[in-house]
Amino acid sequence: MNFTVDRDLLVDVLTGIQGVAERRHTMPVLSHALITIGGGNLTVVSSDLEIVVRCLQPIASGEPGSIALPARKLLDIAKVLPKESPVTVAGKEGNYVEISSGRSHFRLAGLPSQEFPEMPEKPTGKTVSIDGDTFRKISDRVVPFASSDETRYNLAGILLERAETETGSMLRMVATDGHRLAMADGEVGNIGELLASRKILVPKKGILEIRKLAESGPGSIELSASEKFLFAAKGDTEVWVRLLDADFPDYRQVIPKENLLTATMARDAFADVLRRVAVMAPDKVHSVRLSFSGKQLEVSSTSPDQGEARDLLEAEYEGPAMKIGFNGRYLQDAVSGVSEEKMVLQLKDEVSQVILRPEKEQNYLAIVMPMRIY
Repeated sequence: MNFTVDRDLLVDVLTGIQGVAERRHTMPVLSHALITIGGGNLTVVSSDLEIVVRCLQPIASGEPGSIALPARKLLDIAKVLPKESPVTVAGKEGNYVEISSGRSHFRLAGLPSQEFPEMPEKPTGKTVSIDGDTFRKISDRVVPFASSDETRYNLAGILLERAETETGSMLRMVATDGHRLAMADGEVGNIGELLASRKILVPKKGILEIRKLAESGPGSIELSASEKFLFAAKGDTEVWVRLLDADFPDYRQVIPKENLLTATMARDAFADVLRRVAVMAPDKVHSVRLSFSGKQLEVSSTSPDQGEARDLLEAEYEGPAMKIGFNGRYLQDAVSGVSEEKMVLQLKDEVSQVILRPEKEQNYLAIVMPMRIY
């Protein structure tokens, strides 16, 4: 196997697969990228057994063959090669390759391509196109809310389903870690062809890998699903994500029905106040207190060892004076999902969860459990 490729193109391809290549794994080959030459194309694949990323690029010349090479080390080498010269990779005996560009030469040890996991098949069902910016916006709103605790298997993923709204069928994503929840909708073509009445649970890491496709430039992402995988493609890159086999909680039962007290405020002003007050919040619990009274909201935090912080902002609130505590970071994540100038907090009392949503848009809401602050 040997081939010649542009240095910048090689860097871009290898950068795109790094998030999946495992650096610490019981299977050494999973820290490698499978490099294949055939049909006039360079194909680079990385896998952690749950997510597979494949990138295909046409090349001008090359001899067919394949080998698994250390993904991180190969990228490190590509980055330091001279930009003005093409890169030549030539296979040698003993699963070695020689990499050269200009006067620079490297010899890199690899593994036989046969040790690399088999590629999953592409789903045979219909594909649905979703605008990359739409997918990015929906996922950004919910990803922070998914649990990072791998033992809570059903909360470590993001639910994808079809939602029927006043404006038609939407793609809905929902995530929760048991203390907070976010739900976001986005307009998609014929979402029924992808999900119909089916719900799928996708690992957070998988959603982030598909999100990278949205960042690669304008255009749509093609989505399709099988019984075990969600498949996404855009341009020269394809992503397979193994679905989680777990039951996601019935999030509709969590949405409060009796939060009749509302506070409306400027989104940016509230976000700024939260950031300032968070400086003095305790490191472990990040607790902040919201105090509603009249036409203003006071946000405060107290650290027993370091001091306290208080800040005020205007809020349209009609109701009894109320003090309620939250994890400040949870509130910041919730506010980041609001894209309008004004946002609304819907409250019930000092011990009940709060709903946070845009003032007018109906495609996003977040729910945050309060915490007791002494």
